[in-house]
Amino acid sequence: MMRKSAITLVLLLFVTGAALADTIYLKNGRERKGTLLGYENGEFIFELTNGNQVKFKTERVERLVLDRDTAQRGPRDSEYRREGDTSTFSGQGQWETSETFDVNLGSRWVRSPIEVYEGQQVRVEASGTVTLDGRTTVTADGLRGQRDRNAPMPNENDGALIATIGQGFGSSPIYVGHSSEFVADRDGALYFTINHGSMANSRGAFRVNVSVNRDRDYSDDDWNRRSTAPAQGREKTIALYANQAWTDTGIDLEPNMMVEITAEGQIEYGVGRSTGPNGNRSANLSSSTYPIKDAGVGAVIARIRYRDGRDSEPLYIGSRNRAYTERNEYGRLLIGVNDDNYRDNSGSYNVTIRW
Repeated sequence: MMRKSAITLVLLLFVTGAALADTIYLKNGRERKGTLLGYENGEFIFELTNGNQVKFKTERVERLVLDRDTAQRGPRDSEYRREGDTSTFSGQGQWETSETFDVNLGSRWVRSPIEVYEGQQVRVEASGTVTLDGRTTVTADGLRGQRDRNAPMPNENDGALIATIGQGFGSSPIYVGHSSEFVADRDGALYFTINHGSMANSRGAFRVNVSVNRDRDYSDDDWNRRSTAPAQGREKTIALYANQAWTDTGIDLEPNMMVEITAEGQIEYGVGRSTGPNGNRSANLSSSTYPIKDAGVGAVIARIRYRDGRDSEPLYIGSRNRAYTERNEYGRLLIGVNDDNYRDNSGSYNVTIRW
């Protein structure tokens, strides 16, 4: 997210005319209305409806809709869109709908293409079936009245679709089922999984579609405060040694920060076995003491060490991932290798952290 993405500028039947209300959509889910004044030094210059002028770096922008007089420009808005964007916006209000994606037990938490902010309304629809433990087929509502004490939500239906906002850093699961609507209680990316404790002998997937209402109006003070976090342009590269459980990055995290972590290289684990930052997923870790049981052996992972000495749940990083801190989180960023015996490991990854 912090690296500069390739950007495509698409102008559809655009003729300069009287400005109505341009809208700039940011990658963090926010939007601002006003008038586009220009583009200079990699930044869009935008005048908000309250008259204030702000600048947005291109790497922060998802798309820009230039709303001009329809009699002059034709039936469609002019549009700036990030290359590879597959999200659509319905004509009713400001609902953003993601591309449909699969959720199965092959990877514990599946990251959706949607990021939300506190107070935004979220709708989820799910279809399809999943077979648990090689014998029981369920829909996204799960098995009514049946519980799995090892599931992420042990008091909800076994096999049901569940979600969380953010992953690892203070997040908590939300029951979804085949259809649900809820209001986000925090900022972060939406993750989904199946409420079941074992990944063994499972097959099938739920097809999931997510929509988010972007209508919420944020105050300028709130916007200005959040738009300055995370800081732009800070970067640090460190060596992550495979024979150490956790490495202190020396980076202090604060609320409402985004951190992007990338890793490269190879390490040796055990005798004669090697892997890259994504880890070796062929091993069954469900009964092990690995920090993340559904991540590969040797994968790069991260966590926060809070000021009171507690540690957050670990977050899978692999070769590239991003993490978001919650509004009350302060602590030190640690990175590690997903293993439970480090003594016979060797080598290191090169890990770059941008925040």
